[in-house]
Amino acid sequence: MPGVLYYVGRGLQLLGMWLLLVSIVTAGPLGPSPRLFGAGVGAFVVGWFIVKRTTG
Repeated sequence: MPGVLYYVGRGLQLLGMWLLLVSIVTAGPLGPSPRLFGAGVGAFVVGWFIVKRTTG
């Protein structure tokens, strides 16, 4: 049974994917917002590392 830290990691992964989707959908002619895109990538990577450490 996974612990709370596992679900925190999965939540961060979902948040990161949602931020990436929002940044792509709201992109203007110059492309997506780099701040929002970077936050999405960062949240996903941190969540991925947390899940990897808790299941490994």
